[in-house]
Amino acid sequence: MAEKHKIGFPVVYGLDVGKEADKIGAYFDSEHGYFQPANFILRNGKVVQATYSSGPLGRLQAEQVLMLIDHYRKQEVKDDEAREA
Repeated sequence: MAEKHKIGFPVVYGLDVGKEADKIGAYFDSEHGYFQPANFILRNGKVVQATYSSGPLGRLQAEQVLMLIDHYRKQEVKDDEAREA
């Protein structure tokens, strides 16, 4: 299906959903067979922000993620300037 629709990003299917949810600590609804979002923001290979949801509230929004990334970038510039001084 990914090839047919020329999707330009990795697509995964056929996973054991409960097992995958357990790996990342996400809330798994065994009655319906899905897990709620678990969002991670990485910085230099480390998790700097994680949100877990058990429903429609508490999910990261794109605008919030962009603001956080902008904050980290500005902090990196300040850190670089401080090291050079």
